[in-house]
Amino acid sequence: MADELPDVDSHDSDIYAPPRSGEMKLVQFAAAQGVARLTLNRPPANVMSVEMMEEIVSALEALEYQRDVKLLVINASGKYFSAGFELSDHLGDRAYVMLEDFHRLFDLLRRVDKPTLAVVNGPALGAGCMLAAGCDMTLSAASAKFALPEIKGGVFNTVAAAVLPRIVGRKKAFEMILGGLSLTAEAAERAGLISRVVPDDKLEAEVAAVVQRFQDGSAPLLQCAKRAIAGGLDVLLSDALTFAEDVYLNQLMATEDVAEGLKAVLGKRKPVWKDR
Repeated sequence: MADELPDVDSHDSDIYAPPRSGEMKLVQFAAAQGVARLTLNRPPANVMSVEMMEEIVSALEALEYQRDVKLLVINASGKYFSAGFELSDHLGDRAYVMLEDFHRLFDLLRRVDKPTLAVVNGPALGAGCMLAAGCDMTLSAASAKFALPEIKGGVFNTVAAAVLPRIVGRKKAFEMILGGLSLTAEAAERAGLISRVVPDDKLEAEVAAVVQRFQDGSAPLLQCAKRAIAGGLDVLLSDALTFAEDVYLNQLMATEDVAEGLKAVLGKRKPVWKDR
């Protein structure tokens, strides 16, 4: 997807501007200073309805064309990250739409060329667990927990069935999907489901530090590196190397920031990125 984008200067065109906050009722989405923030905002437990997923999809599609974004942060308001799918969406025709929308959401999350960071401040269950796990990086409060409880209600999570074994391995995936195993944040970190556990009272400060590191970087450099990593995840090593080299030579080397970065290293100074 990223390789097929039209040549659009996000600074000069508002054709692909993100959805306005007034158009979104179940999530909040805004971008400033190189960082886009998508907040799940459906109290009390941020249950993911079809309508909520469609708003997330809309935000991710708009983000695709914002070339100055260096990081997407996905977080949640309230005490839950997300309690998973809306129960009524499992029934009748809604089930088909629910699965299609979540598939689309997860595919966009995987293919968007901006680094993604999930910030989990509370329980991440079902679809919420997979949304957090599907981001490139995931920081979690120590008190959070992760689980796929759908099996207890007579269903299972299709994205988890396809993706979770690739993240945590076959054995742990079977325990979580078929057995409904709940993981503490520390256990989720050990399993590779999340990146890092942070004490609850230090989560906000740690997120701010991570965000600052990305704000200090070059947007095109970060996007090229993300494309190179993502493009080689599910292919043979030789193909992954070829793809990464193609991104490096034909995309990264065409940017102004690559020359600035190398000059800064040689001159022993901090680079002044132009984000193009």
